[in-house]
Amino acid sequence: MGKLEGKVAFITGAGRGQGRAHAVLMAREGADIAALDICRDLPYPRYSLAVRDDLAETARQVRTCGRQALELVADVRNSAAMAAAVAETVATFGHIDILVCNAGIADMALTWDITEEWWDMMIDVNLKGYWLATKYVVPQMLAQKTGGSIVMTSSVAGLRGEPGMAHYCASKWGVVGLANSLAQELAPHHITVNTLHPTAVNTDIIAGMAKAADMATEDLVEFIRHGNALPVKLIEAEDVANAALWLVSDEARYVTGQKLNIDAGRMLK
Repeated sequence: MGKLEGKVAFITGAGRGQGRAHAVLMAREGADIAALDICRDLPYPRYSLAVRDDLAETARQVRTCGRQALELVADVRNSAAMAAAVAETVATFGHIDILVCNAGIADMALTWDITEEWWDMMIDVNLKGYWLATKYVVPQMLAQKTGGSIVMTSSVAGLRGEPGMAHYCASKWGVVGLANSLAQELAPHHITVNTLHPTAVNTDIIAGMAKAADMATEDLVEFIRHGNALPVKLIEAEDVANAALWLVSDEARYVTGQKLNIDAGRMLK
């Protein structure tokens, strides 16, 4: 029996990268998956986001694990869309036990070169999107009276400033404040809330950020490598998924309000 047998996990940004890794690993451990992604590009960031075929591939991999997958195309910034996605999940599976707030964007620019549009988009996707997910999932968890687990992807950039990423850092620090407030509010209901703080992860976002910064991808990766204490360039999405799995399993049932670094020692420097 898997660690999440009989559970239902609602995962945002599940079309590719870290979101897909969360979905597949949790399915492997017994959870049915509601996989949500926008499946289209936005005016910002300056690279392509997941497409519909990406979300379908995530669902295919979940089903290969013998679990059910619900494909949800929705914009995490849209209140009505998120309410409908949660309602469809409950109608399909009957309950939601795990929420993984993962949908996010990243881009690079000097603070004074960030446009108002870029700033608003970063905060809306990375922070408002998390709040809207909790706004509609939490009442369902409370109504179930069976506890639950919420994991939010922040970043090492949610623990310190990073040059050229002020809007990203602001959004990821905001995630920590949101999570810590929720952890206190939900503790009496046996719902845990924790944040993940990875260093740079080997996903499509790395090439996108390099393009935005007018850098070669290998140069950005080399820059990242120098910031990690362990001799590794990028960590893998599965490394982050393994950490999330522990936080939503019974092994971490009394862990809440915590910041878990998967950072290759980056915060040691």
